[in-house]
Amino acid sequence: MNGARWIVARREVVERARSRAFQVGTAVQLIAVVVALAIAALTGGGEDARTVALVGERSQPYAAPLQAAGPALDAKVATERLPDRAAAVRAVEDGDADAAVVDGREVIVEDDADDTLAAAIQSVRRQLALREALDAAGVPPAQLRAALAPAPLRVAVLEPQQSDLGARQGIAFVAVLLLYIAIFAYGMSVASGIVEEKSSRVIEVVLSAIRPRELLAGKIVGIGLLGLAQFALVIAVGLIGGSLLNTVDLPHVTAGWIALIALWFLLGYALYACVYAVAGALVSRQEDLQSSTGALNMIVVAAYVLSFIALQEPDGAMMTVLSFLPPSAPMAMPARWLIGDVPTWQLLLSIALTAGAIVALVRLATVVYARAALRMGPKVSLRSVLAGGRDR
Repeated sequence: MNGARWIVARREVVERARSRAFQVGTAVQLIAVVVALAIAALTGGGEDARTVALVGERSQPYAAPLQAAGPALDAKVATERLPDRAAAVRAVEDGDADAAVVDGREVIVEDDADDTLAAAIQSVRRQLALREALDAAGVPPAQLRAALAPAPLRVAVLEPQQSDLGARQGIAFVAVLLLYIAIFAYGMSVASGIVEEKSSRVIEVVLSAIRPRELLAGKIVGIGLLGLAQFALVIAVGLIGGSLLNTVDLPHVTAGWIALIALWFLLGYALYACVYAVAGALVSRQEDLQSSTGALNMIVVAAYVLSFIALQEPDGAMMTVLSFLPPSAPMAMPARWLIGDVPTWQLLLSIALTAGAIVALVRLATVVYARAALRMGPKVSLRSVLAGGRDR
């Protein structure tokens, strides 16, 4: 980047970073992330806990097997001793205990006899009965242990699933949402910045010193760098907060995924920033910006909605097509890559197609901006701009 473009880019970064709108927007995003993590920690974080009350000496052998059954129940099972059946009934009714075992003969639950915890207690009952029978028959201890804890069967998985599929899907949904917000917000920043300079006549002074293409390139690069920094800050706060609060189970390859998401942010931003620059150059008043960017905004929203819907079936034809189309690829391809097994050549092809579209749009944006930057008054059509005048 030459000196003029770098000066413009640096000015965009400094001025926008100092603006109250940017600072408030960043604070709102960070607060939203922290609140979401706090809610997740309070409502879904940590391991589920189940309590079983034990009444009588014949119920005490249930303690160790039930605690060992915790992982199978996806919970931590705790036991407590109670003096009699009445106390056990009160504990279950009051919610102090999820179930109770009375004298090794009765299981008390509140409203569901087929509850998984009740089923686990019944399984422990059978295990203890078998132990008693084998012990009474004089089975040697070694054979007794082998009978009660046989080697598990070898499991042959015909269609293996990724063990961290849930985490991948969660990250993909969040990634699509963040990419959509970032691309839309910073693309609009480019358009509104151009209109602001035109309406205030500042652009006439600036263009007396540098060429339009240098001004446009500096503006896009500056806003993009600031957007990338804000984007990275939000992700970093989310990752650090999720790790500290133990609300997010992140796979070990998350660092590579973050790099991929950042790459697609840059590609998506560059793609849409050029089009938003064209939309901004065609008007000279903020009141006209909405009509100028209306169709473009619909394309961005449609790309997000379709990508979000296609995430339900990441290996489907819809998601595959969206991951190659430049308007939707910045959201669809990283999500598809995070969830499924995408061949490397498809990822590279998607990047190449998006990069090719960026090159074409850069040329279009440069021509339109150079020809329409100094046009004031009502909105001009793209056709009339392309049909007349030469760019500087």
